[in-house]
Amino acid sequence: MSSEEPGLRPPQQRRSRESLERVLQAGATVLADRGYDGFTIGEVSRRAGVSVGSVYGRFENKDALVYEIHRRMLERLTPATTDGDATADLRAAVERATRRLADSTDGERALLRAFMLRGPVDERIAAQGSQASQAVGRTFKTTVLQHREEIGHPDPDLATDIAYRMVYDVLSRHVMYGATFESDAERTWEELVDELAEAVVAYLRHGRR
Repeated sequence: MSSEEPGLRPPQQRRSRESLERVLQAGATVLADRGYDGFTIGEVSRRAGVSVGSVYGRFENKDALVYEIHRRMLERLTPATTDGDATADLRAAVERATRRLADSTDGERALLRAFMLRGPVDERIAAQGSQASQAVGRTFKTTVLQHREEIGHPDPDLATDIAYRMVYDVLSRHVMYGATFESDAERTWEELVDELAEAVVAYLRHGRR
């Protein structure tokens, strides 16, 4: 992803850069609080302590600001490189990969939810979100496949891909719809993450029967 998005006029002076950072932080807060439909330049400018004209001096329109907030969030969520850290065994690898994904997801929960709900009607957000999710998936699979020999499934690459989808999809549903959308048994985030890791380890170790 480019570090300079179309629709953004990058500042040159320190004071202007600081003002831009306030606008982006305020914009992220408004999106997290109100979602896309409640996102307005007026509210962003109020929270950032700058004029509406100052915001439009940097961004062509509302969507340009939203896209820059999205780009920055994806940078925080997407690993720069695949994980080469050694793990003791398959269980440790799965726990590390699952926990890393859960922690990053939980850390961006409200903002991530706003973009997840926006994605189905915004091709750009959907496409860039998909690219970032695939990059996260490659890191997850690299971590787990360090212990390929412990995987009981006849196709370890297939099994690890399915394992990642299981973790990603369950966590994403929790972020989008809450703890009781598909079940009336409310589970804590920690409980959900721990049991997901256990389920993935069992699936990978025992394969098909």
